[in-house]
Amino acid sequence: MQLIPSLGQKQKQSLVMTPQLQQAIKLLQMTNLDIKNYLENEVLENPFLEVSCEDTILRDTPSSEATENSDVRIEIESVDNVSAAIGDDPTENKDFDNRYSSSALDLGNCKPKNQIADSNWDDIISNIAEHTDNLNTHILRQIELNIKNTQEKFIACMLADAIEASGWLGKTCSEIASICKCDVEQIETVLQKLQAFEPAGLFARNLSECLTLQAKEQECYDKIMETILENLELLGKGELATLAKKASTEIGEISKRLKIIQSFNPKPASSFDTDYLSVNAPDIIVRESSDGFVVDLNRSTLPSLVINEKYAKQINNSVLNKKDEKTKSFTSDSVSSARWLKRSLEQRNNTTLKIAGEIVNQQTDFFKEGLSGLKPLSLKDVATAVNMHESTVSRVTSGLLMSTPKGCFTLKSFFSVSIATTESGDATAAAAVRHLIKTVVSNENPKKPLSDDAIAALVCQKGIKLARRTVAKYREMMKIPSSSERRRRAKLNMAI
Repeated sequence: MQLIPSLGQKQKQSLVMTPQLQQAIKLLQMTNLDIKNYLENEVLENPFLEVSCEDTILRDTPSSEATENSDVRIEIESVDNVSAAIGDDPTENKDFDNRYSSSALDLGNCKPKNQIADSNWDDIISNIAEHTDNLNTHILRQIELNIKNTQEKFIACMLADAIEASGWLGKTCSEIASICKCDVEQIETVLQKLQAFEPAGLFARNLSECLTLQAKEQECYDKIMETILENLELLGKGELATLAKKASTEIGEISKRLKIIQSFNPKPASSFDTDYLSVNAPDIIVRESSDGFVVDLNRSTLPSLVINEKYAKQINNSVLNKKDEKTKSFTSDSVSSARWLKRSLEQRNNTTLKIAGEIVNQQTDFFKEGLSGLKPLSLKDVATAVNMHESTVSRVTSGLLMSTPKGCFTLKSFFSVSIATTESGDATAAAAVRHLIKTVVSNENPKKPLSDDAIAALVCQKGIKLARRTVAKYREMMKIPSSSERRRRAKLNMAI
């Protein structure tokens, strides 16, 4: 057998993802805000692209696509058939509640001093949301006012850095002493001063100390209260008789102290502003109308893409006589890329609307009855209905938010596995079963809480086949305590 170099040809088929196809798939998974950021970056590279973040492109003739056998109407905007016209015309939609007239505002026009302005600026300022200080700012301000010694102020700042969001101290005094290179006694001395700060309970090292600081601040810290706070484990078990014996008092006196303890805050820093949570705006809006439910994209956060064809023609005409092939090629490639991006964005919007409309169509009972009306739904069910692949449905529903009359939900939350029924009726969604378990527990007799077996039996009476271990699993998911724990809590509540 000879090994010699040779040259040959062969033919084969393979699936290749072009950059344009990758771009289209990437757009499917993006939220409206992600698309806005993506298009802003594209505009920097493509001079023929323009992005409008406002809803300045309206339909000439609004078209609606109705889903078969449903009360859901999907509003689809075709960008090819629209023209840049008036922005948000209040006469063209019914959302008058969120509109106001500026004619009654005093915008700084010069008026005589004796003439009263039409608008009261004090009222306007009072309507602006007032944000409270965060915990760190509040503590540092009190340190500046109450601690004058430089060394103690340094230790106080180190203690403030160690405080947790709950208001408790997150490090031991020995750890802070090793950082500050000082004695533990110095840390304890400064800590006592900090524990006198408002609100009471800050810089506590455990629950007992936190409640003790609040009891002392309210001047209700006596021998009985001290005994209770030193034996919180007995209180948690509901052993009030043992507590009364330790405090050499009656159970009635223990109950009086428990009422006071209930008014304490175990997390004294919970009233302060923490870091602002970024809440994304919904990508899809569902509203109820006389004809059913209308599904539309959130146009206030979805940018519009415009291709400046006139500018491209001007450049082509200017380089036509100069025979500048490089500029001509760049213009052609940029315009082609812009058109493909625009088509991909339109396809993404239409795909999102179709899938969202089908989800609303399948879960119409949820929008009318609430969580109990949620039906089992899988990606395959939606993919079959809209004639798409499951992977496409999965990409679209991965991160999008839908604003509905029942609240704001992710599209993924409408998919739920089914629970078999004892009868020949339709299957029930797992989320609806969890809601049913929660309802049963909330309506039970607190003195005689239901066991998991009893809950399973009650659910089975409603036609849903459910095992005891499934009840326990769903109960733990919803953070519902066991029957013994619910009995203990009821006993405590009755004693107070």
